[in-house]
Amino acid sequence: MKDELKQIARRVNWFESPEKVVRDVDRFLVYFMQYCLDTDIPVMRRYFTDQQFRHALNNRLPGILDDRSAAYWDLVLPV
Repeated sequence: MKDELKQIARRVNWFESPEKVVRDVDRFLVYFMQYCLDTDIPVMRRYFTDQQFRHALNNRLPGILDDRSAAYWDLVLPV
């Protein structure tokens, strides 16, 4: 795993190892959409497609992503 991806995984999901976090892509992306920094977005876009982000957003588990973050990502991701 690339160091930059590991750092993001560690920051957005601090209670699990980065290796475990990245294994569940949808869950990782939902945590990312909630806790990311603006500077993280271009990095993650190199590793994950818009379709992967959209899939994670549409199939997210309850309780991770707040309404404000969900609305933002719903606007910026293509349908």
